[in-house]
Amino acid sequence: MTYIWKEWLEQTRSKGLWFGIGIVMLMSVFIFMEAKNSPMEHNFQAFLISLHEMHVFLLPLLCLFLASFAVMQEKELKTLMMIVTKKESYRTFLFKKAIAVNTIILGLFIGWYFLLAITMKLFLSFEVGEFLAFLLTVIVFILIFNQIGFFIGTLCSNRMQAVGLIVFVWFLFIFLFDLVLLYQLPGVTHENIFLFSIVFFLQPLNTLRLYLETSVGVFSLEYMSSLMDRLIWLSPASFLMLNLLLFIVVFFELAIWSKRKGLRHD
Repeated sequence: MTYIWKEWLEQTRSKGLWFGIGIVMLMSVFIFMEAKNSPMEHNFQAFLISLHEMHVFLLPLLCLFLASFAVMQEKELKTLMMIVTKKESYRTFLFKKAIAVNTIILGLFIGWYFLLAITMKLFLSFEVGEFLAFLLTVIVFILIFNQIGFFIGTLCSNRMQAVGLIVFVWFLFIFLFDLVLLYQLPGVTHENIFLFSIVFFLQPLNTLRLYLETSVGVFSLEYMSSLMDRLIWLSPASFLMLNLLLFIVVFFELAIWSKRKGLRHD
């Protein structure tokens, strides 16, 4: 609780958190006003998909900045050095820091969307199951990109380095990864489709989109071709949980490794 309260005070003093949340709220309201004009039987699903598309561009950037700068601030104020040398290991510090930052950001986003759900219930064809599936994608989004942000904050020695790496990571996930896969697509056959599937679903944005679209009924897994059956060889929920576990564990351990390497060079 001490870490969470301390992080809450630090995050609420910064303009970045409120600016990012404010943009998401404003865009959500605009998307909601547009969804109201859609046919009643499909307006809720269209609203959730549109919100998700907004998240694809905004959430990675927001989470990368907030998480990396949370670690960078501890470095700049020298509190990280005091904590690590006197009280606990960097692994323990990063674990507590991750819990605190995730709790704050998740709390704000989930709180906002529950408030928005009241309006959804009044004006859209609201479905509880589909709304909960959407919330799960928000949670996974935030946890994955926060963890990458903690790694960036650990790896970089100043904020300019962090900003450059954040922009590169954002560009990699939003554009570059899918461009490379699109270039490889003509060569996909029944023999190599399994390998292509592993690479394709290592991109969390692809996994999140598949999970949400199947959960709200936009994309059906029935009557697929044999090639598509081999591409989607696990359930969307399984792909989602594997992504979440893999990214959190891998980037947490990479952050610990990069910190130890940095200490050896100091």
